[in-house]
Amino acid sequence: MTPGVSARTLCESLEGRWHAPLPGEGPSWINAGTDSRKITPGQVFVALKGARSDGHDHLPEAVRRGAILAVVERAVEGAACPQLIVEDTLVALRQMGRLALEAHRKAGHRLIALTGSVGKTTTRELIRAGLPPGESHGSAGNENNEIGVPLTLLSWPEAARWCVLEVGIRNFGDMDILAPLLESETGIVTAIAPVHLETLGTLKGVWKEKSKLLRAVVAGGCRIFPEEVRRNESKDPLFADGSRRLRSVALDDDLNASVSGRFLIEEGQMVLAVRNPPVRLPLPWPSRALGWCSLMALAALIDEEVNLEEAAARISNYRGFSGRMERRHHSSGLLLLLDHYNANPASMGGALEWLEREKLLRPGARGYAVLGDMLELGEDSAAFHREIGERAAATGLEAIWYRGEQKASFTAGFLKGGGRESQIHEAGSFERDLKEGRGPRPEDVLLVKGSRGMKLEDVVATLLEGA
Repeated sequence: MTPGVSARTLCESLEGRWHAPLPGEGPSWINAGTDSRKITPGQVFVALKGARSDGHDHLPEAVRRGAILAVVERAVEGAACPQLIVEDTLVALRQMGRLALEAHRKAGHRLIALTGSVGKTTTRELIRAGLPPGESHGSAGNENNEIGVPLTLLSWPEAARWCVLEVGIRNFGDMDILAPLLESETGIVTAIAPVHLETLGTLKGVWKEKSKLLRAVVAGGCRIFPEEVRRNESKDPLFADGSRRLRSVALDDDLNASVSGRFLIEEGQMVLAVRNPPVRLPLPWPSRALGWCSLMALAALIDEEVNLEEAAARISNYRGFSGRMERRHHSSGLLLLLDHYNANPASMGGALEWLEREKLLRPGARGYAVLGDMLELGEDSAAFHREIGERAAATGLEAIWYRGEQKASFTAGFLKGGGRESQIHEAGSFERDLKEGRGPRPEDVLLVKGSRGMKLEDVVATLLEGA
């Protein structure tokens, strides 16, 4: 059983003071929450102050739902539970996450932490799919920031041997804030690509920040990263550190990589054939991006004492999240590729390639797309959108419905790539065009791809109702 953390240890670690009634030595805890509406019996409630809401105002509700004690910045009179008063509850939350991680490590449990420009959530879920059923815990949804990371550790069940922790960053220093929570047995960077350039500036800036997760791997642990990154950042001392295992990953049977694979089409299905270890993994849909995430997941599973062939079989049953590389069939037969949760040049290119592969597997199918801006690309945003426009033209799409301020840049690239301006329409006309027969037919493929802020799910809302 995972060691608990006593009330006395909690008070000393957070440098807090108790507001009567004092809890004595108990209760011990392993779980905490910050949303009073979601508190479950036995949890600690941490009262965070936000721009629009103050958790202190909701402490009575947390108590009604079963909170055993609360961490607060000021005493809340009338709340019938012990209250530990600290200077800053957000800082306290991170310290509590550290205590939880230490308790799990003492119990022999393992932390797998990952970050990257693309593929974080999918890789996270594929790792969990590959681990023995019921024995892992992981980040939920997009809870990968300074609040979500400690909450993931604080909700790590006693019976789960592994925690797969996703970490996202937007600014320089974000990883430093979370550093005490990232001391993992296995650290992974899935990719380095143009994301959050408004704040991180360049690809070197992206690597500088995200590589901090690899530097936090404990001695004797494993660092996993793309072989391409090692080539681009060959002078980084991280790659000369012999105190941690280094495992590089690449596609197309790159002999320089520790783990590599290539794609085959067998009986109409895309298969990832992995070299070292020799494993074959049938992909649930023909996406190179999904294949990459699957290869990353297998690289992470090598040290976890699981049967890799059985893990590959479980991974092949993955079906994705809503709006993240999601493959759905409309009732008419139209194939929908829904990847509108986020977007950047790397994931946009991957989505267009996925569309091409799906067309090849549906004889006679034509390709259509509802596309939106890629946000947070900084001063080079227009150039990135022109490049994607060229890429879209090469895909051979019948028509595109576009939403966003970068439509002109996208169109310029599309025309340069050989496309016609008549193929590009305003996203607002999609439903009308669909009703009037100017959209995809049942045998076709429709890609929906853009940043979350574009809300492309609203553009195709009618189609989603029938899917």
